Amino acid sequence: MITWLRHRLSKERELRMIWEVERDGNRSYLVGTAHFFPYHFRGSLRRYISRVETALFEGPLDAESARAIVEYGSKGEGGFSLVEALDAPTISKITRELGSSSPGLSSHRMLRSLIGPDPDALDWDRIKGMRPWMAFFQIWSQYLKKNGWTCNMELDALRIAGDLGKPVHSLETIEEQLEALDNVPFERFVHFLKHVDWKRSRRDHLECYLRGNLEGQMVRISGYPTVCDAIVGKRNPVLFERMRGFLDKGPTIAFVGASHCPGIMALLRGDGYVVGPPACAGGSS
Repeated sequence: MITWLRHRLSKERELRMIWEVERDGNRSYLVGTAHFFPYHFRGSLRRYISRVETALFEGPLDAESARAIVEYGSKGEGGFSLVEALDAPTISKITRELGSSSPGLSSHRMLRSLIGPDPDALDWDRIKGMRPWMAFFQIWSQYLKKNGWTCNMELDALRIAGDLGKPVHSLETIEEQLEALDNVPFERFVHFLKHVDWKRSRRDHLECYLRGNLEGQMVRISGYPTVCDAIVGKRNPVLFERMRGFLDKGPTIAFVGASHCPGIMALLRGDGYVVGPPACAGGSS
């Protein structure tokens, strides 16, 4: 009883959004990341990363790259202000949901930059001048932070890979990622913020992710602004092709957003890889 209670109170959970990828004797892993989340998976991450030779991430996670993203995203596009496109009821809903102040999201400089100098309130004037995707992430990450979603899997994995001496590589450049974000249809950001059920969206995402229910996850995030062709469909073949070069050299673990996993797994299987649950997942949630 005491062990069970400690587990429920702990922020640690077993990672289930992970698949084993095998071909020609090379056993690797594909992880669908959660980005911000209320729990961490450090025990699982250390176990899986210790089994491989290389760790892959969608893009660079260093401080210089983070600054480049923030600098670029803070420069608005003429005529495309997300704040100005939102009606009064939506603005009121956002303000109501964000409500009271909360502790800072992270001491990591990349995340501090994304949140801004005042983590306790939205600066609508500052957000008004941002590119649509940056303005959206400012609002959405602030909402998640307020509700305790303060863990970041990629940063945990990056630190663990460094601790274990594993080489780290990026599958894309910052420039490629920024171009993809700029191509997300403006209307998707507006529609999501106008119609999202904030509490249900958070709850459904949490439940599906912890269970490793990718199919359910995809249904529930289908309306999320960046789950679109510019971010998912067009990038999956690129991520797969670059990932494959590492998979064929030796055991690798690749971290990509969960929305990429169905497409990438289909490409892997089509290329002769066997993809399935890890042979020894271990742990429980």
